Amino acid sequence: MITICFVLAVSPLSGDFYGLMMKNGFLYVMMVELSVAAANTFIGYNIVRFIYYLPATQRLSFIRQKVVILFCIIICVILVNMPLNYIYNEYSTRHLKYSVLSSFYNGCVVGFIYIAMSYIELERKRKMNEKDMEVIRLSELKTKAELDALHSKVNPHFLYNALNSIADLSITDGKKARRMTIALADLFRYSINYSHNNYSTINDEVAMTEVYLQIEKIRFEDQLSYTVNIDEEVGHYLVPRFILQPLVENAVKHGLKATGRMTEIHLEIQREEAGLALIIADNGPAFPEHLVPGYGVKSVFDKLDLLFPGQYEIFFSNEPRKQVSIYINKLIKNEPGI
Repeated sequence: MITICFVLAVSPLSGDFYGLMMKNGFLYVMMVELSVAAANTFIGYNIVRFIYYLPATQRLSFIRQKVVILFCIIICVILVNMPLNYIYNEYSTRHLKYSVLSSFYNGCVVGFIYIAMSYIELERKRKMNEKDMEVIRLSELKTKAELDALHSKVNPHFLYNALNSIADLSITDGKKARRMTIALADLFRYSINYSHNNYSTINDEVAMTEVYLQIEKIRFEDQLSYTVNIDEEVGHYLVPRFILQPLVENAVKHGLKATGRMTEIHLEIQREEAGLALIIADNGPAFPEHLVPGYGVKSVFDKLDLLFPGQYEIFFSNEPRKQVSIYINKLIKNEPGI
């Protein structure tokens, strides 16, 4: 549009330029030319702008759209210059033919310059969009690689202890060994089934966490108890995969290590106005004043940073009870392709 203004502004008025100057003086002729330039700029720009932003014009292909604008420019220049030529040449039509030809030529020049500038701008935007898409693609690949790395790391101590327990139980209690083997298989099946997905539903995530707790319950028997309370309406919402199990594992590990009494784990998931509340409470030793997160807790932070950036909060509290609270302020429903 700026190009149109510039070229329209320098569009000359055809006629007896020398005769007008000799009769009325140079200043008069320059005033005439400036008035013509102003009329071309104001009228031509606004008409072309109106045509350009019409819905019908916007739906056209690039080439057809520019052809329409080209014709509009030519017609505008001719229609503006013809009456002005007639007036400034003392209502004479003797130079009207030259005015039409000159206006047609100027309109063509403006139109082709406009088309060239539009094409250059289109190419610039296309290249910028390609670069933006490449940055987005690389960012997605980086995120996927980081999440895959987080998902692929199974706590080696848990696996080692579970396999040792199965080996011992296979001698002393075959039924328990079988139950523990099946539970461990279920845990790994869950991991494999979701290997190409960064999210899992609340129902599946809780089911997997309960499988982990069943394994630990078989190992420690009366030393461990747990309860699970979930609002019925939240089961279909999505959360990062393996977000609950590391926190529950921490509670079990530290509770059994530091207390001589039964370790009690309480898992609660509630629907809140802003989103979801995931709470893991236990009766183990209190969190230290300056908590240094281990791998399990750090992996939870990393997954939330990647999948819910700026949309979550985590609190570690000791009063009125010891618990880890995760608040996710964004609801994502379980839909295909997520």
